Amino acid sequence: MKKVGVAFGGGGARGLAHLGVIRALRNSGKYIPKITAGTSAGSIAAVLYASGISQLEIEETAKEFDWFKDVISFSDTVKNIFNRNRGGLVSNSKLGDSINRLISGRSFDDFNIDIAVVATEIEKMQRVIFTSKRAAAEINREELEKFLPEPKGPMPGCDTIIVPDCKDVGLAVRASCAVPGVFQPVEIMGMRLLDGGVVDQVPVDVVKAMGADITIGVSLALSFIPQKFTSAVHSLSGMVGLLGIQQLRKNLENADIGFQVEGIDKRSPVNPKQYDLVDLGEKQMIRLLDEYERKKRKLPGILFGRKVY
Repeated sequence: MKKVGVAFGGGGARGLAHLGVIRALRNSGKYIPKITAGTSAGSIAAVLYASGISQLEIEETAKEFDWFKDVISFSDTVKNIFNRNRGGLVSNSKLGDSINRLISGRSFDDFNIDIAVVATEIEKMQRVIFTSKRAAAEINREELEKFLPEPKGPMPGCDTIIVPDCKDVGLAVRASCAVPGVFQPVEIMGMRLLDGGVVDQVPVDVVKAMGADITIGVSLALSFIPQKFTSAVHSLSGMVGLLGIQQLRKNLENADIGFQVEGIDKRSPVNPKQYDLVDLGEKQMIRLLDEYERKKRKLPGILFGRKVY
């Protein structure tokens, strides 16, 4: 059996669509991921899947999600309010606690599925990949450089740092989800980290480097682009998003099945009550798996015993 690797992209509350993708892959019986990686909201989906939590529990947890209960910490925000180097409006420290509670405090090394969480160290121009010791030993750095080349001589580039010894999975997810200008940077091992989408929107290259034979890249549109530019934060987010369009295309073209969930760009990145996104993600993943299988076999037909169009 070939190893399937899935890369989940960022998108805030639109990340509910990732849960539908996971449902479709689990139910396929054939394309069940053994390797997964995630950026921003995608890192949450990747961690929950890799931890072995049941589909029902993942979806029930999503229905109970609340920004103020599960993500934003006002006490930590106030502590940093007079810190000129805070680099963001609010702290997302509650998110780390929420993730660690859901996965029962396990580390990357405790998961049976190889996983990578992607973050960015902007000041040092580094992509940071948090993973297990097992996965770190197998990562093909040449594959990583195909997407983000390291600096060579006078030519600029982006270093990739692989961190196999971060025991706190929730902290890594916090860093991956720290949207620039909104959330305060997260400090890990002397690094000040922000959202992984700054350098790697949908980390298909990462799952390839981790040994995936079949790769799936799932985009939730450019998560940084707001629908209306009504503040300085919106303007910053929009600029980062627009600059990332070419990178996003490169991400998805790098996958065997690379796609953006249809209609996702019209959805709110901050409304966690859009539960129909789960079914939307599942429906499109089923259709694309069917297309991929028929193209590979050069045979007509319908996969998994049901019509998907």
